[in-house]
Amino acid sequence: MNTYDLKSIRLEVIEAGVDKVFLVTGGKAHIGAVSTFYVEQERVSGTTVHIPGHKEQELCERLARKAALQLKVTVTVIMGIHFDSITRMQIDEIVHTAERLMDEHLSRMPEQTELSEELQEEQPN
Repeated sequence: MNTYDLKSIRLEVIEAGVDKVFLVTGGKAHIGAVSTFYVEQERVSGTTVHIPGHKEQELCERLARKAALQLKVTVTVIMGIHFDSITRMQIDEIVHTAERLMDEHLSRMPEQTELSEELQEEQPN
């Protein structure tokens, strides 16, 4: 049984060059949804895939869009949060906690306005 515990919700970040992969888990960790978003000509585009029966896709997509727009890099969010027999209010608390964790992380990262020097060197002239 997975007892409801907001403190178990975690956000981990993996650097993939300038791009970011965020892993958001809590309770019984799993993969319920995956969203990848990127900015192209000031427009955010992307896609979300979810496992049937899982409910994370809306939150997963929202977090990926937000991070891609702020960081101006390709962002993938992998999400799986599960607690047994929770209420609507607890779901709202989970959503708020995941959003807060992402906001805290993004507030510590500089906004990407240009390609990094490393990538600029790789660009053909």
